[in-house]
Amino acid sequence: MASWEQLFRQLVQQARSLAEYPAECRDDDHLVGGCEAKVWLWLDTSDVEAVVIRFDSESRIVRGLLALLQQRLDGCSVAEIADFDIDAFYRAEGLDNALSPSRSNGLYQVAKTLKLRVIEA
Repeated sequence: MASWEQLFRQLVQQARSLAEYPAECRDDDHLVGGCEAKVWLWLDTSDVEAVVIRFDSESRIVRGLLALLQQRLDGCSVAEIADFDIDAFYRAEGLDNALSPSRSNGLYQVAKTLKLRVIEA
């Protein structure tokens, strides 16, 4: 298992890979509730077989975690996103025991909000 310092460096690297977020969508309508750090979510569901997902956050570590999530789900179908298992994802990425409870809770809120918005669209 990687040390916290190694994980931090990896997450900061991941944060740099996060796709550009639409600046005009950094507003309350796109804000994800329940997160300590501000997180914004933008979706394009015009193609239900290939949903476009963009995230942004003020926190570098959260941006890194969001980049991992975006890499996994961007371009997936509505059905795949609706069935996504955040717990299995955390385990596969080696994050299940590495995150603080507040950060884990925030990312659960992100996944929950993502699923709800995709299903609603």
